Amino acid sequence: MSKLNTIIRAGALAALMIAIFGVGSSSAQAYKEAFNAGAEAAKAKNYAQAVEKFVEAADGAAAEGDDRVEAQARGLIAKIEYNVARALIQNESFEQAIAHLDTGIEQDPNFAKNYLAKAATLKKLDRWDDAVPVYQKAIEVGNATADTQTARTAQQALRDQYVYLASSTLSNGSGNASRAQAQQALEYLDTLQTLVEPDADALYYMAEANKVLGNYGEAIRLADEALEIHRGSRTDKAKIYFVKGEALMSTGKASEARSAFENASYGSYRASAQHFLETLGTN
Repeated sequence: MSKLNTIIRAGALAALMIAIFGVGSSSAQAYKEAFNAGAEAAKAKNYAQAVEKFVEAADGAAAEGDDRVEAQARGLIAKIEYNVARALIQNESFEQAIAHLDTGIEQDPNFAKNYLAKAATLKKLDRWDDAVPVYQKAIEVGNATADTQTARTAQQALRDQYVYLASSTLSNGSGNASRAQAQQALEYLDTLQTLVEPDADALYYMAEANKVLGNYGEAIRLADEALEIHRGSRTDKAKIYFVKGEALMSTGKASEARSAFENASYGSYRASAQHFLETLGTN
């Protein structure tokens, strides 16, 4: 369990010592003594005992109406359980990790990282339907507690999964997606939109699916929306211009299609874009 040393190296020791002196180590009150015992156990890397003592301290403080000590104790439990779970995840002990994360969540529901770690672990166990609401909770708690990094990470995890499902569906088989595959891809991306704002990749695959379905105007609109928010390289952007060019060509807008294919002439899309430019040039 040496990997658990991160809780000390990350500055938790300083927080523990501040908390120790804050409650007064000489106090005869049992819950304060339990708090200090928990802090000492944590410094000694005896995390199981530390959690036991912090729970005792939190429960005792709650009974005495000492909200400050209760919050400190429960917050430290949540952080310890997070670090214990991370070590277990690295060892692929996923069920045990979830049990520790659940304890952390129970003790301090406002520590967003425990939700994020639990959701990611559920995904590793192929329990995506269970992971989704936990990712949503990580976003909610992260935003509410100013932990925007955790909230953003959870949002991106949701986007990545649904974009993966959509892209895999569209590219399944020969690479020429059927109408049924396009419709399935759109269903995945519609679900994504109920959870988080789509990014440029999601909009691109929405455009691809609509192109397959013959909804060319919608494909062009989605491609333009994707281009507006895209922040990657020209090479990565080429795929968006390419699907826009295909949709424009299918509606007979040769001049606009030519412009789109010129912007698509990068990376792996270069040869295909040049082919269409030559075709359009002869019309």
